[in-house]
Amino acid sequence: MKKEKIFNIIYSALGLLISAAIGFLCGYAILEYVGKLGSGLSLPLYLLALAAGLLALALAVILQILIHEGGHLIFGLISGYGFVSFRVGSLMLLKGENGRLSFKRYFLAGTAGQCLMSPPDIEEDGYLPVGLYNMGGAMLNAIASLLFFWAYYLSSRTVILPMFFLCLGIVGLGLALMNALPMKLSGICNDGYNALTLGKDEEALNSFWKQLKMNQYMSLGYRLKEMPEQWFSLSDGEQGNNVLTASTAVFRANRLLDQQRPEEAELAIDSLLASPGNVLGLYLALLKCDKLYLRAIKGDVQSPDKATEKFMDKMKSYPSVLRTRYALSLAQGDSQKAEAYKQRFQTLSKDYPYSGELRSEQELMELAESSLASLSSLVSSI
Repeated sequence: MKKEKIFNIIYSALGLLISAAIGFLCGYAILEYVGKLGSGLSLPLYLLALAAGLLALALAVILQILIHEGGHLIFGLISGYGFVSFRVGSLMLLKGENGRLSFKRYFLAGTAGQCLMSPPDIEEDGYLPVGLYNMGGAMLNAIASLLFFWAYYLSSRTVILPMFFLCLGIVGLGLALMNALPMKLSGICNDGYNALTLGKDEEALNSFWKQLKMNQYMSLGYRLKEMPEQWFSLSDGEQGNNVLTASTAVFRANRLLDQQRPEEAELAIDSLLASPGNVLGLYLALLKCDKLYLRAIKGDVQSPDKATEKFMDKMKSYPSVLRTRYALSLAQGDSQKAEAYKQRFQTLSKDYPYSGELRSEQELMELAESSLASLSSLVSSI
């Protein structure tokens, strides 16, 4: 445990160092660009030039995220993976039901983009190609950065283009380093860490494969309870061994909720919350929401702590968060607020990518209604 804490400190320091270097070098590029415009700029023009530089930097970040996820896509296809979804920010291109491509909206706290693919089968000797798929993003960032540094040199006689190309190169190189150097930042394993460890850890490799298959099936409209049960199985002691097996345990708890087995789901959630270990912060926050829901449908209304409240506000359009808000409002007797959450949930159906998840959450909202109505009738009859 002490060794892990030391490594976490090293990872965090390295991440901060790379981030600081990116910020310093991009700041230099913007100030150099403003300097080329002339020292006699009035204050409004100077501020306008700075704003243009910051806008160019923001665009450079977005383009490099696009390049990074494109790298995962290209090298994933080369490795035998199939396309499922490609997201930058909250805009997602999804290969959904009937194999049709469509644009959806999906926001996930803590992620700027994501390319998800369906994996090939694990071979009999336990081999699954994970290196190129995981490292593809960093590789393409690095290649693109070299091209942008070259473009910076070629455009040196112009004003705004050198600054833009230099920012593109710096941001791309920073992203390449942040993802290629094996690190765990805020409990999240980066691409380099996954590429290095998956080939050495059979449990983690199996969980990696299972979770990609779960996502593929979710994109096709399946619910967790409709997926093969063996995808959610873990051997004794596996639950907290690493981030990927811990995530499988989270999905197992989610599946119990989808099966409307609330008592078993609550036991599974309590176990994960009691020993969070390698459970991702995002999943822990969602588990806490599920715990609030399970207590609420029994009439035991508990207020979320400050961190959970902040998370629920940030993820206010996420189906399970809306379902929890709805159940809490019903349990508190605030039918007007409950109806507002229900209406907000209904608006998700058009743009949300996972129709099976919406059906599951709709049924859990109905379970809240029936459970609390039965509880109210029981109290009235006493």
